[in-house]
Parts: sequence; C-alpha cells; structure tokens
Amino acid sequence: MANSKKIILLFLFIMVIASVVFTITSLMANSSWTIWAFFPLIYFGLLFIITYNLNRLKKILGKAYKILTGIFYFGMIAYFIVFTIFCFLIFAFEAETLPENPDVVIILGCQVYGSNPSNMLKSRLETAIDVLNKNSAVCVVSGGQGPDETVPESETMELYLVNHGIDISRIYKESESSSSFKNLSYSKKVIEENNLKYENIIIITSEFHVPRAVMIAKRVFHDANIYAAKSNSPYDLFGAGIIREFFAFVKSFILDRV
Repeated sequence: MANSKKIILLFLFIMVIASVVFTITSLMANSSWTIWAFFPLIYFGLLFIITYNLNRLKKILGKAYKILTGIFYFGMIAYFIVFTIFCFLIFAFEAETLPENPDVVIILGCQVYGSNPSNMLKSRLETAIDVLNKNSAVCVVSGGQGPDETVPESETMELYLVNHGIDISRIYKESESSSSFKNLSYSKKVIEENNLKYENIIIITSEFHVPRAVMIAKRVFHDANIYAAKSNSPYDLFGAGIIREFFAFVKSFILDRV
C-alpha cells in the first residue's frame, strides 16, 4: 500500500509540474487570464494534497474512509479516461468536404481587444477569408460584447474582414450572443430577417470547437446542410480552450436544444 501511494504521489507531482507549464503557455498563447488555464493545476494540486494526507483522513473519516476514498479515486480515474476519449474524438473528428457554392458562412466569435482579434479569433478569420475568396457566399460574423471587451466581437470581426479584402456588402453582423448556442440561434435570426438563402452553411471555428458547433448547428438549422471549416493552430488544441470545451460539450449535449 505504501509503495502504491508513493507511485500515485509521484504521478500526481509530475502532473502538477506539467500543469504549471500548461498554465504558463496557455496564458502566453491567449494573452488573457482565464480560469480554465488554471484548472489542471488546481485539479492535480488538490489530488496531490488529498493523497498525501490519506492517513490523517483515515483517522478523521473513520468507517467512511474506504467508501469516500473509493469514490474519490474512481472519480479521478473516470474523469481522466473520459477526458482522454474526448480529446481523441476531437483530434479524430473529420468535417465533410466543403461545398463549392455555399450560401452562408458563419464565423463564430471569441475574445477581442478593442479593434484587435485574439490569436484564436484571428485564426478563425484567416480561415474565413480563405473560404470566402473561393466563392460568392455571404457571411455572418457572430459575437456579442463580453464584460472585459470594449466593443462587440462582431464589430472587430467585420473590420478585420474588410481590411483584408472582403466586401462589406457580403457581411452581416450578429452582435448579441454570449454562447455558442446563441451564436447560431441569433445568426439564424439575422439570416431569416435578411431573407438569405441557407441551404448550405459553412461554420468556421477553432478545431477543438467544431464537433460541438456542428452538433448545435444541426439542431438550429435542421433543414440545412451543415459543413465546417477548422481553423488550425497549436494554441487551439493545447490551450485552456479544450478543457473548457470538455465541460461545455457536456452542457450543450444535454441543454442546447431548439
């Protein structure tokens, strides 16, 4: 038992060190503070502290010790396995081949700093520009104004697209949303209010976000063909976003329904 505990403590200590590196690189990549960047450090730090003090807990908990520690370690292992499977599915997800003549391109927003998009949003916009330059589709830039933003994300997105050669007449703005579900629901409202055709829709978002975005889009646009274009970048897949996405996917799967 003592040797097993030492092995577990060593593993958790290594994960704490890895979490520190993850937190630093994630904050550097996204250039903004986010609780999700600290989640692994908090998670594995608590596991290490609890495991280190198991003998004290045994005295405090008494007969409930075995039951509670069993639940604790089962939860730890279950979370690790489920999160690993989730990451594997994210990496393995294959979007359908994009249509040659889509009707609408919807670009999902994220953090902006005034008139400057974050690295993650810039990656999405660059992907959108590449898609839009290959066809005559209109686009909806979707994103409201967060509590730490001075302008709606859609304003910054529109400005970036126009400055990179996309005609403003092709751009429609959705500036009220605060979640992926609202992004797509409110974008549909904009599309319908402007009598835009939407038989074939391309969703543009970060690679880790594509499976959830497509799932929600198929619920919102149940009578349309949904495609996705991934914006690929290292900080998308190895930043704090993928941890947040794990919990958001579970929430969206259960709650985000029309």
